[in-house]
Amino acid sequence: MRRSRAGAGHDTSNNAFKSGPGVGNGVNKNFPLAAANPKVAATAYFQVPTYTVAKGTGTFPIPQNPGVARNSLMGPGYRDLDATVTKAFGFPKARIIGENAQIEIRADAFNLFNNLNFNPGSISNNIQSANFGQAGGALSGRIINLQARFSF
Repeated sequence: MRRSRAGAGHDTSNNAFKSGPGVGNGVNKNFPLAAANPKVAATAYFQVPTYTVAKGTGTFPIPQNPGVARNSLMGPGYRDLDATVTKAFGFPKARIIGENAQIEIRADAFNLFNNLNFNPGSISNNIQSANFGQAGGALSGRIINLQARFSF
């Protein structure tokens, strides 16, 4: 499917990939014609290549490329911040626990600021769908792991 008409956006913000009623006044930011006429969907931007059935023998023209060029569609942006905080407390020298006994407290935070990151695999790529270019799911939010370790 080749691009046939200009006008598709290149917005990688999360708002461009949100879907559902009441989001963006029902307009797909990157493909506004798809939301305006769901029967047309993304076919307003892409056309299916035409093929001719070859009859007989001889040389025949090369058919059109069957798809969109690699890396031509923009996906959602990805932002997160991971952090680790660690503190170790030593114990005094004792015969039972040894010379270097300590307890370590650790906290690991993933996506610390809890940014919304869409799952790139959930973006609708069916050009016949009214939800073309919209996200169907998101990656996990903030995750915090707490650990305590005793070493001797």
